[in-house]
Amino acid sequence: MNKLTTKTASVAAALLLTLTGTAAADNKQVVTVDGQQLTQAVTRLTFDDDRVLLHLADGTTRTVDMTAVIITFTVADALKALQDEDAATPLTYFDLKGRQLKEAPKSGAYIIVKGKKMVKLMKKD
Repeated sequence: MNKLTTKTASVAAALLLTLTGTAAADNKQVVTVDGQQLTQAVTRLTFDDDRVLLHLADGTTRTVDMTAVIITFTVADALKALQDEDAATPLTYFDLKGRQLKEAPKSGAYIIVKGKKMVKLMKKD
């Protein structure tokens, strides 16, 4: 697994693990595998090289290629996760290459980190 794939997997896993409780509770988590939306919530992700083990709410697991998995959360869920973090903790913004930004971009894709929570957003003009 190359460094970019590892970093992408780490970001995806961190995002999923950070937001799973909120997303599953509100049923707003959408996981797509090979273009097909899963009907059950994913409760946990584990990785085996370029394979992802999706642990489903019914206790079963499904192993798929990492490139076939897309995890989507609503913006409201993602932002709620950040709001739940300590109010004194500042927001930190990063571009997709991991470079810290001085402020939130007006548009484009970027990552917001607050404490131990991380959200990747795409903002359109």
